[in-house]
Amino acid sequence: MIFPHHHQAAVSWNSSLDFGTFDFIIIGAGAGGGVLANRLSEILEWNVLLLEAGGSPDDFTKILGLSAYTYYSTRSWGYNVTSQKHACLAANEEKCIFPQGRGLGGGTTINGGVYVRGHPEDFDRWVSVYGNPGWSYEEVLPYFKKSENALFEPRDSYYHGEGGYWTVDQCLSTPTVVDLFKPLFKEKGIDFIDDYSGKYENGIAQYQMSLKGNERVSTYSAFLENFTSRSNLNISLNNFVTKIAINKATKTAYGVYFVKDGVNYFAKAKKEVIVSAGGVNSAQLLMLSGIGPKKHLKDLNIPLVKNLPVGQNLQDHVMFIGLIFRTNRIFYNQTMAEMLKLYEENQRPLMTGYSVELVSFTNFGRNQTIRPDIEYQISTPPPSGSQFEFFFGINDSFVEAININTSSDINLFIYLMHPKSRGSITLKSNSPLDKPLIDPNYFAEDEDIETLYRGVELILSMNNSQILKDYGAYIVDVEYPYCESYEKFSKDWWLCAIKYFSYSTFHAVSANRMGPDPKTSVVNARLQVYGMKNLRVVDSSVLPELISGHITAPVLMLAEKASDIIKEKYNRH
Repeated sequence: MIFPHHHQAAVSWNSSLDFGTFDFIIIGAGAGGGVLANRLSEILEWNVLLLEAGGSPDDFTKILGLSAYTYYSTRSWGYNVTSQKHACLAANEEKCIFPQGRGLGGGTTINGGVYVRGHPEDFDRWVSVYGNPGWSYEEVLPYFKKSENALFEPRDSYYHGEGGYWTVDQCLSTPTVVDLFKPLFKEKGIDFIDDYSGKYENGIAQYQMSLKGNERVSTYSAFLENFTSRSNLNISLNNFVTKIAINKATKTAYGVYFVKDGVNYFAKAKKEVIVSAGGVNSAQLLMLSGIGPKKHLKDLNIPLVKNLPVGQNLQDHVMFIGLIFRTNRIFYNQTMAEMLKLYEENQRPLMTGYSVELVSFTNFGRNQTIRPDIEYQISTPPPSGSQFEFFFGINDSFVEAININTSSDINLFIYLMHPKSRGSITLKSNSPLDKPLIDPNYFAEDEDIETLYRGVELILSMNNSQILKDYGAYIVDVEYPYCESYEKFSKDWWLCAIKYFSYSTFHAVSANRMGPDPKTSVVNARLQVYGMKNLRVVDSSVLPELISGHITAPVLMLAEKASDIIKEKYNRH
């Protein structure tokens, strides 16, 4: 039974039916919760309840190329950011879409499927800058390896696992694209590397993908689907969690209130409540439960349980989507039958939107030991104008400016890896039925747009390369609306273009940041909520800052390590 996307049932905490008693209640079956449910239920005497707001994935979600079409379905929460001042200006009402996964597998069933761990420095900073012992790169590497089943070659067994549940592979690349961009980046001092999850991240490489037999790997397919027969693992679908039950006198979490099929329920937790509702929803749920900024909760008439900076320090990678290479080559001219043949032969997944081909992690010092400033994502075929409108919510005047040849053009997206800007997640009201207010505050710090512009400059400097000319290739001259007042191709013109054609990547982190001080953090290094008993958060919201890449792999690692932390507490291994 599919629970309605907009929950119409009245929320009540005084007349809830008893759903049962469990050792652990995990809220959310995404990248964090799915792993936790599997690992904690390995202890047979532990009774685990996994509450998921959505339903089971279908065959549609297995196809990576259809991921963007899930953004407007019941597979996503249907979020947008608040109107932005310095980014998303080409989006309707200046509000970028901000999909967050809903259903077994969470965001791992709707994302682009790329597998990126980040740079070793990212995790060393969790210790040295943010004061979280136990989270250095060497300490977390075993947990990356634990979940991984790496199939691509070459790979170094020091860095990669080969027997885990999460399959990582590479898909068939387009030779012409590789032949063009490898030497093009080499001219700029950026070498091709076989494995950005190995010794070095910086360079240009083929993407590693969460793929098994050309189908998407999600926490549902990897950690849940084959383990539902465990008698101590209870998975409940279509539950809308409204509040964590907390004893205010002892500051102890002891259960969860939720709505299922129009009925209010209460489930009791004997050991812990673990919030894994995702980078946005975990912060929302904590605040609805009385844990958050004192003034904000008071303004909404929510009784305060614990004053913590929940929802603050929000970060997201922001990307510029306005660079297009035009060539005289035809990359995609296959019939559906030909594409299906490649799919059936496990050579290429169905990628009907756009196919990520290559990635370059680049820092402007060209030093491999320093984490990258920029990620370049090279994709073919690029989205058409109508797909841009659909995928990114771009308004009509900007769609007309994007004149794309989907068979011969190459899209290059530029991601800002480490923004200085910080945003917030706040509540619209004290009702769990209202969507939270998500403000990433893109480009609030001038340094961010300057760094992204440097990333654009590097690509523009390739435009006169003989390598491009040999392919009849050049960077498309896009007529960006509302930038006509600036001299074309000047820095100010490009800064204008970036503000209009910069978009969210949906990598919400740090709203419940892990750190040593409850004045600036929400959880400690063991992922326990400050000042609370029996309450943890395990998802992207606890990451101290953005890592150098996409966030699925770090959250898998986080959940693997969290599982061991919990087992250690209760002397179970």
